[in-house]
Amino acid sequence: MFGQILYTQIKWTRASVAVLAVVAFAMPAGLWRAARQGYYTNYTAMEVMSGFAFLGPALGFLAFFCGFMMVAQPWAVDGAARHVYPLSLPISWKRYVAMRFGAGAILLLVPAVAVWLGCLLVLALVPLPETLQAYPTTLSFRFLLGALVSYAVVFAIQYLSGRKAAHLLLGVLVFVTAAAFIAELTGNGRLIVTVFNYLFDWPGPLAVFGAEWMLIDV
Repeated sequence: MFGQILYTQIKWTRASVAVLAVVAFAMPAGLWRAARQGYYTNYTAMEVMSGFAFLGPALGFLAFFCGFMMVAQPWAVDGAARHVYPLSLPISWKRYVAMRFGAGAILLLVPAVAVWLGCLLVLALVPLPETLQAYPTTLSFRFLLGALVSYAVVFAIQYLSGRKAAHLLLGVLVFVTAAAFIAELTGNGRLIVTVFNYLFDWPGPLAVFGAEWMLIDV
């Protein structure tokens, strides 16, 4: 049964997965090319570090988007058919949801591997100073964790709230914005910082996005 659900997940998201994998593969070399002209010039350590400065934030955003797409597309297909497909399967809804979650999580390996290959490619083209080290595997694993965290959060919101997921996300966004604005007006801006640190600093639930995503470091 899981094989069938994985097949439908691949069928419904294969185009998006392919595009995301291409973007993930090309991003390291593309951002380096945009920051520095050429690949074979001998750069200083500071020039190499600055050339890869935007790679971490860009990959963090891409990881979040990958997780979002792995939820949004299958739900949209199921919703368009009024969820006839899952209801026709000889399994409970809870088991179907668990299998659907597992199928999407497996497909997140594709862009993560693409990030790893893209990092290896750019490292083969850019000579590193002796004072710097490359961490392509660590960065790719962090990308996978970020995508899984994003996927889990969006999946929980979508499958718990159903059609109201978009309204719920919009409501959360409005609430957070209003709370931050009111906190600043009342002189309680440190409270927002504390909440932000709780979410994005270890052991917060979104700590993977708060950490530094570095391909090149000392």
